[in-house]
Order: sequence, then structure tokens, then C-alpha cells
Amino acid sequence: GVMFAEGSEMLIMGSITTLLHDHWGLDPWVRGLMVSIVFIGFSLGNLLSGIIGDRYGRRPAILVSYLMIGGFGLATAAATGPVMMITFRFFVGVGCGIGFPSVYSLIPEVCPTHHRGTVSSLMIGFMPLGELYAAVGVLLIDPNLEGTSGHCELGYEPSIIHVVKEGAAYRSRCSWRTLCEWGALPAFVFFTFSFLFLYESPHWLASQGRTEEVEKVLKTITVQNRMTSVLVPRFLTTASARESMRAQQVTFAQAVAILFSSVYFATTVFMMFAHFTKDFCVFGLAYVFPQFFAAHGTYSPGIELTITASLALPGVVLAVLIMRWDGIGHIQAMSVTALASALCAVGMLEAAPDLLSSPMAYCVKFLTLAYFIVVVVYTAEVFEAACRNTAVRWCTGVGRVGSRSPTPEDS
Repeated sequence: GVMFAEGSEMLIMGSITTLLHDHWGLDPWVRGLMVSIVFIGFSLGNLLSGIIGDRYGRRPAILVSYLMIGGFGLATAAATGPVMMITFRFFVGVGCGIGFPSVYSLIPEVCPTHHRGTVSSLMIGFMPLGELYAAVGVLLIDPNLEGTSGHCELGYEPSIIHVVKEGAAYRSRCSWRTLCEWGALPAFVFFTFSFLFLYESPHWLASQGRTEEVEKVLKTITVQNRMTSVLVPRFLTTASARESMRAQQVTFAQAVAILFSSVYFATTVFMMFAHFTKDFCVFGLAYVFPQFFAAHGTYSPGIELTITASLALPGVVLAVLIMRWDGIGHIQAMSVTALASALCAVGMLEAAPDLLSSPMAYCVKFLTLAYFIVVVVYTAEVFEAACRNTAVRWCTGVGRVGSRSPTPEDS
């Protein structure tokens, strides 16, 4: 759900950047900051996620994430100028940053080892589903990304009210407000489902000594999976086992020391660079594609974005197959998908024939998402448990530096 909401928000923001430029007359620096500020917030959210997730649990962190993504995403529809828009987008990024590490900590704590790669791949697959949802919204609300004009700065009523009152006339005048509201809706839907059906991590509860709650959660999982008996982990069987587990826990400083020790130093640096590359490609493209298709696409940007988001889904299937195939290692998979993405990106350059531009963009979207998934899954597997959460946060944080999308002029 966090990935779905994030995918939706990222594509919507990329789509409305041109509309806001026309509406507010933004200079290139402000336009760049408007799309980059989300990832600055994401880095802060990563730091807060460790505090919230380790002290209060995975579930509260995920719920806070949904509230921030939805609440501040919805607030962007009421922005009256660039400063307000940038402020709201910063807090949307903080919400995304709080949710992502907590979800990734939760998966290995509740999922069998032999299913973790597949489950992680499917989870990331919700990001292109969120993009597809947003692309459908663009297609329905403003397929040509040109429906904005003056006289829509005033008032804080949801724009959907004006759409009902005035019909297509208002939507064509203030489509960016409607798109902002459309992009924020999934976060509220997932918050509701998570509040009702998401349980706390049994592993985290056990680390806090809350054994009664652990047993309650395990019994619920047993019923949902139609098992005949409750499987109680070894760390709950005896007091000495629980004390041993606590003794194996390390502080943040110790975890960082492990990451940069002689054993993991090369791996840590490489994975940070891999995360930088994956975020630069995937999130950068989310902002670049709307302007790219407006300039080069055969169809309207709304149609092109819908096609691109749809074609990203086979990238998830490819990643799942790679995760389950013993004949290729994760490092090989990273190398192949990265090289294929780079070669296809050449077809998007201005010097390439126009006939290749859209097909190559489709291929790049497909392949970069596969690369994205392989990198994330490998990061969660290559580091030992004592420093895994810290490794994910550090690598993800460095990766977000690469998320700064080019401004439309750079594109």
C-alpha cells in the first residue's frame, strides 16, 4: 500500500509540474525544487522511521505514513503558491520515508524465508499499479495536461465540489487541483484497511517482551492460514532464549560500524551506488515522462502514461522470475537489467529517430523497474540481521539523492 500511494503521488506531481509552470510562471530553479523536495523529505522520513518503528512498532509507523501521504497530498490541492506547494510536498516525502523502511522490516519478520524475494517483488509491484491509477486519473481529468488557467487560486473547497457544480468547465480550468486530490485518495483507503487488518510484527512484540500479544497475533495468523496449530517461534519458548535474542541486538552506532567494516565496506558502497542509480532512473522517469510524451509522444500524455504504467507490470513479473530462478544470481541480474536499461535509454535521446522514442521509453520503464526490484531485494538479503535495518535505511537514503528529477528544461 505504501508503494501504491507513493507511485500515485510521484506520477501526479510529475504530471502537474507543467500545469503549475503555466499557472504560476515558475522559474526552472523553483520547478526543480518542487519535484526534488519530496526526496529531501524522504531522507528525513527514513531517519524518523527507525525511531518510530523500533520504539513504537512497525504498524504505527505505517499508519503515520499513510496519514501524512494522504493528508499533505490532499493539502497540495489547496496550495495558493509555490512556497505552500513545496512545503506540503516536503511532508508528503517525509510520510513516504517513514513508511518504506517499516514495511521492509515487517516483511522478513512475518514472511517465510523462501517467499521473501517473491513477496518483496510483489510489494514493489504496487508502485507501478499506483502509477497506473494516477495515469488513469490524468486520462480522465486532463489527458493533454493543458487544463489550467487563472482564477483558481481562491477557496479551499475540494475541487471535486466545483467539478460537480460546474462540470467539465471547472475541471479544464483547474485540473491540477483535481489531480492532486485524485493522487491522495489511495493513501486514505490503505490507511483504513491497515487500521482494521494490519497486525503488529510478532518479532517486534517479542523483542519488547509482550508475549501475550505475540501469541494473540500468531493465533490470528494461524486461523487466517487455516493451520491446525499455533507455531510458536523458538525465541518465545524460554526466558533464556529471549534474553539471548536481546543480547544479540546492536545499537545504531554498532550497526554502522558493521556496515563500514572490512567485511561489508565494498558491499555497502556498491549497494549505495546501486540504490542511487535505481532511484535516479525510476523516480526521475516518473517526472520526466509527462514532459517527454508531451513533446515526443504520438498520443496524448494521458494515453502514453497509461501505456507506460501498464508496461511496467511485466517488469514485476520479470523480477519475480529472476528471484525464483536458481540459474542466475542477483548480482548478474542487476548487471543485465542495468545494461539493458542504459541501451534502451539511448533511444530516448534527442538525436535518436522519433520513431524509436516511445517504444524505447516503454522498454526503459519495464527494465528499470526490474532493476529496482532486484536491487532492493538483494539489499535485504546480503546484510546480516544485526545491521540489516540500518543498511536498508542508509542505502535507501543515499538512493533518494538520485531521485532529484531533471527540470523540464534539462529534459
